Amino acid sequence: MKWVKRIFCTVFLLISLPIFGLSGASDIKKEALKKGSVQETISYIKSQLGKCSSSDKRALLYYVGSLLESCGEYQDAAKSYADAAAISAGNAEGMPSVSQEDLLLCAVRASLSCGNWETADSYLTDSLKNSKNVKIKATAELYSAWSLLCRAKNVSATGTAVSKLKAIRDNDAMKMVRPQVLFTLWFVTGEKQYSDALKKDYPSSPEYAVVCGKSRLLGTPFWFFVPRAAEEKEALAEQMETRTMTPKPAVTKPAAAKPASPSTKDESTKSGGTKNTAQASAKESEMRAPAKTESKPKTETKTETKPAKKVRQQLGLFRNQKNAEDLVKSAKAKGFKAYSYSEVRPSGTTYYIVVVDENAEGTMGKQLRNAGFDCYPVE
Repeated sequence: MKWVKRIFCTVFLLISLPIFGLSGASDIKKEALKKGSVQETISYIKSQLGKCSSSDKRALLYYVGSLLESCGEYQDAAKSYADAAAISAGNAEGMPSVSQEDLLLCAVRASLSCGNWETADSYLTDSLKNSKNVKIKATAELYSAWSLLCRAKNVSATGTAVSKLKAIRDNDAMKMVRPQVLFTLWFVTGEKQYSDALKKDYPSSPEYAVVCGKSRLLGTPFWFFVPRAAEEKEALAEQMETRTMTPKPAVTKPAAAKPASPSTKDESTKSGGTKNTAQASAKESEMRAPAKTESKPKTETKTETKPAKKVRQQLGLFRNQKNAEDLVKSAKAKGFKAYSYSEVRPSGTTYYIVVVDENAEGTMGKQLRNAGFDCYPVE
């Protein structure tokens, strides 16, 4: 009988291994990474979530959120992080440890990256701002200031956010986010004191590398939603230059009407005055009428209309159309078929987005990065 039991147990194990072998988050992740693309990896993980325990599901949702965020799918990434935070469970075996507070901050960051400050604020709960974890609390305060910047339509509306950032900068309990705070203050105001502080206290930080031009700003779109004093000054200078260069239309003053000579007056009276009076009135009206100016044909904008949904690599997003056109030219000079289109956001601000269509092999992003362009996929 013993050998019968052994055979039965062996057969049971062989049958059950394929069924239960992928029940853990770590095993599902390993299997998902064998897929051909990131989207296939995400789809596979989502298909397995219903078979997982709470802790495994939580860990996989966090992992899916990180994949979506790396692909530029910020709105979906925020939802995945938030769904993970809503699960009350411990960390899964073989997966990164992450707290509920960390998950909520990830959801805030992803929301701000797509300009959705309303959703970001809904995740910035009082528990985060009053957390006993100093790092969590400091990051929550930083993100709260970033949310204020994200909703500001111009530099004059950033006063509250700038004041909040200065308070964080001067608070020793928040020193772990001070490099990000100094960089944000420099980015918004353009004041040299903040770049000098980065140079003095954090010369090896990635923030100072961007300030001094050794590195480029990461492709996170959040920074494109933030008003900058430098950009507004540049726009104002362009407007002043345009006004100076545009000639004012000449104003034609009507000539003063000469009084009729007595002989003319007598002649018009003798002939009844009807015909001559009508001609004189017509001439006087013609003289008083403003000079006609030829209307110039409206110049067509080069910005293309937004194409139908398809996968593209986004190189930049600008408030200034000229900056977008310059980037298009730069990309075309290196052999890429770049173009731009305009998009009006809920705030009423028009943005000019520079993209390159993805190729059939799905390697366009790699080609762009090899050529020195920061990019991320969008639809």
